Amino acid sequence: MAETKKIDLSKARAFPNNFEAERFLLCCMLIDGNVVENVVPTMNAVAFYNRKHRAIFQAIVKLNSNASAVDIVTVNDLMEKNSTADEGTLGYLLELSELLPSSANYRQYFDIIYRDNTLRDLITACNTIIEDCYHSTDEKESVHKAEELIYNVGAKLDKRGLTHITNASLELMDKINELAKNKGKIRGFSTGFPIYDAVTNGLQKGDLDILAARPSVGKTAFALNVLVNYIRRSDKEDKTIAVFSLEMPAVQLVQRLVCNLTNVSMNDVNKGAVVGTAQKNIWKINKEFGSTKIYINDSSQISPSEVFSQCRRLPSQASSKCVDLIIIDYLQLMFSDKSMNAQESRQAQVAQMSRMMKIMARELDCPVVLLSQMSRGIANRDDPRPKLSDLRESGAIEQDADMVMFLSREDDNDIANSPIILTIAKHRNGELKDIRYSWRGEYMRFIESDDQKGIEFVKKRKEQKRDNDGSEANQNE
Repeated sequence: MAETKKIDLSKARAFPNNFEAERFLLCCMLIDGNVVENVVPTMNAVAFYNRKHRAIFQAIVKLNSNASAVDIVTVNDLMEKNSTADEGTLGYLLELSELLPSSANYRQYFDIIYRDNTLRDLITACNTIIEDCYHSTDEKESVHKAEELIYNVGAKLDKRGLTHITNASLELMDKINELAKNKGKIRGFSTGFPIYDAVTNGLQKGDLDILAARPSVGKTAFALNVLVNYIRRSDKEDKTIAVFSLEMPAVQLVQRLVCNLTNVSMNDVNKGAVVGTAQKNIWKINKEFGSTKIYINDSSQISPSEVFSQCRRLPSQASSKCVDLIIIDYLQLMFSDKSMNAQESRQAQVAQMSRMMKIMARELDCPVVLLSQMSRGIANRDDPRPKLSDLRESGAIEQDADMVMFLSREDDNDIANSPIILTIAKHRNGELKDIRYSWRGEYMRFIESDDQKGIEFVKKRKEQKRDNDGSEANQNE
């Protein structure tokens, strides 16, 4: 007769759970309606590991949503109607209601259940990752999936419910006091452009800022000027910055930065005519780059989820606490994620990508400067002043953005010498404004003009004059 192999059950592991904590929390809800109001909005039924406890909690949730009283009689009645009760349910509910004399410690039981549920979610995510790795044929997709699963578990820890207005009010008072102590200090990421920073208070954490222009007007150069101004600052704080360049190789971006910082013209670099002091200055800047935490990805094929994934990992890579600024050049060149419906229109895909960038800004709590193309329609319009509708494949871009900025020439008839106008067309937390810049093309440099008065779009003025002349001629006839 074959010998029966004994199984050592002592080594078997159960999912994290606490049977008593679940019982005690249900007791608190059965004897105190205030606990129900506090627990139901912030806890899901799956947080209860025991199936009987889960069914009881679901009945409590249903009663609460109907504004009905919650006690052993109403809960048992609803469970009987839903066929989730058995012969022992009423007795068990009575037993639960007599476990504790008060609900004073309900929060501690809540935290234990919430903790164990999070650990179970984490174990489930890890098991899914392991199973996917055994069958995957795309290592990049598996890494992105793993990061997303783990990140989603962490994101649940930051769920916020309704809080009284005084919480936000006290936070505002602290902010006002802090600003009063540091008058003139830029709250956000300083761009180094004084007028712009005065209007916007810098690039704000959690904001999605759209910078749009027609080709060759200077949107990439303007974004890089923000980096230049940061590098130039002698009192700069240690910032971690990510730049995603889908249009231009990293070496070309760095060339623009170097020419701007050293006053060496782009032509001289391209011709190999950099000698003497200029060469020494370039080497000096090259050494200075080594002490910064500026990172560049120049892949021409990158999706929003890949951008999100790399930015999540960047603080660890840079040995920093967080990402301080993300620049993406530019939206319309991004590839849609595999999870997006391939049958959707490009406009719908761009809208989804824009939304993901806004979520990234909020989740990572840093400003995201997202460059975008403008539509061709503006070139054929008598009024050349940029409008929100000029965003190419706009969809929901302007809706997601906290700020929308346009770059355009003041005089379309003088491309070489025309000042560049930055138009803040949408600003959720501040004023709208036109700011005039002079453009030094040989150094890829924007400089805020001393003359900020009388900004006029010349094409518009000429078209109006032509129309007025035509009207006068018609009247004379």
